[in-house]
Amino acid sequence: MNSDEGRRIHPDEEESNKGVPDFGEFMHHEQKEPGNEERVDLDSLLAEIRRVPSSPDNRTVSRPKSNAAPTPAPSEVQKENPRDVSADVSMPSSAPANDTAPTKEQETDEYASPVPPRAPVRRLSPEERARRKAQIEAKRRRVVIMMIATAVLLVMAIGMGIVYAVRNFGSSKKETSAATSTSASLQNSVETSTSTETSETPPTTTEETTPPPTPTPAVTPFPAGGPDLSGYCVVIDPGHQAIPNREQEEMSSSMGGSKDKSAKGFSGVVSGIDESEINLQTALLLRSYLESLGCEVYMTRETNDVDISNRERAELAISYNPDVYIRLYCNCANDSKTSGSCVIVPSSGQYADQVVAWGDKLGEYITSSCGASFIGCWASGNYTGLNFASSVPSFMVRMGYLSNSDEEANLLSEEYQYKICEGIAQFVGTMPKR
Repeated sequence: MNSDEGRRIHPDEEESNKGVPDFGEFMHHEQKEPGNEERVDLDSLLAEIRRVPSSPDNRTVSRPKSNAAPTPAPSEVQKENPRDVSADVSMPSSAPANDTAPTKEQETDEYASPVPPRAPVRRLSPEERARRKAQIEAKRRRVVIMMIATAVLLVMAIGMGIVYAVRNFGSSKKETSAATSTSASLQNSVETSTSTETSETPPTTTEETTPPPTPTPAVTPFPAGGPDLSGYCVVIDPGHQAIPNREQEEMSSSMGGSKDKSAKGFSGVVSGIDESEINLQTALLLRSYLESLGCEVYMTRETNDVDISNRERAELAISYNPDVYIRLYCNCANDSKTSGSCVIVPSSGQYADQVVAWGDKLGEYITSSCGASFIGCWASGNYTGLNFASSVPSFMVRMGYLSNSDEEANLLSEEYQYKICEGIAQFVGTMPKR
């Protein structure tokens, strides 16, 4: 088909051609009759084309390829769609005379993408600037103060931890002798430690061998000048024995309860000697010295190879109706610096009101003779050998600490033992005769 109805117009092509004059109308306009021909001003036509803008979205028009029929020849268009182009030709004449084509820069600016305007910059006044600076400085100071406080707390925590560790792990080795010399602390350590009579731990060996008999020491010549003890009767009990007896016996006739019949005692921290040996050596020396002064003396045992319970020792002592019943023991403590002697008396019985004062006097005589410190005297109901002998003046003398290496050496010395005997003899001479 050569008509416009037979031509298929693409939608994009139709849209893109809006506002653009059809050159076919100008180039293939209807031939006018002779004599009516008008001359087309090409310059005005071109100026008009330049003046009419194209759509920014369709500056480049690309016609899609299609299978539509080719554009009809000008002669056919003229036959089917005759148009008078006189009006179109006159279009350039209506434009202003001074209208010129836009420059390249104008075309570029006209179709360039719009640039959004910038937001106005707000400038701070000097007062606001100073205020913000002060706020920043204040925040900085707060941060610095918090960091310093945190560091101080951390250092304090570390220091307290170090002090705690030093006090808990090193205090036991740095306690002063004054703190340990109080009578209350000593009484607690004596009562909580293994009783010298019945609560000692058994030997580490599973087999208990019978030790050889303790030899009786030769009679030591004593210097003259001691008190006259004629008419006095004294019973001496060397505490403990070589082999302990774990069988239970009644601790007191009035308080009830039970304890081991006998215990082995402590051991020297350096020599390892058993306490029962030192007690027996001192007791034999004390017997010889008291007898040299005219005193009547009895012993509950003369060797370590015995099995005598604490109640049996007390009953044996009161059977002699003595003026004084002396029980010789050593002591032990967890602190190796603890030292001194002490006296323990029964808390009940016929002499309960007097026996503590007598015990203080006995301790003072011993310490003034041997030079050791006296810790004190107190009454206790925890010792079977004292509870069953409360009908006579009974005294448990703890001569010193085997846990202290210096006192252990003194207790093994015969000279030191003799000084203890001198102090006991001086005390016996002050007691009333029964």
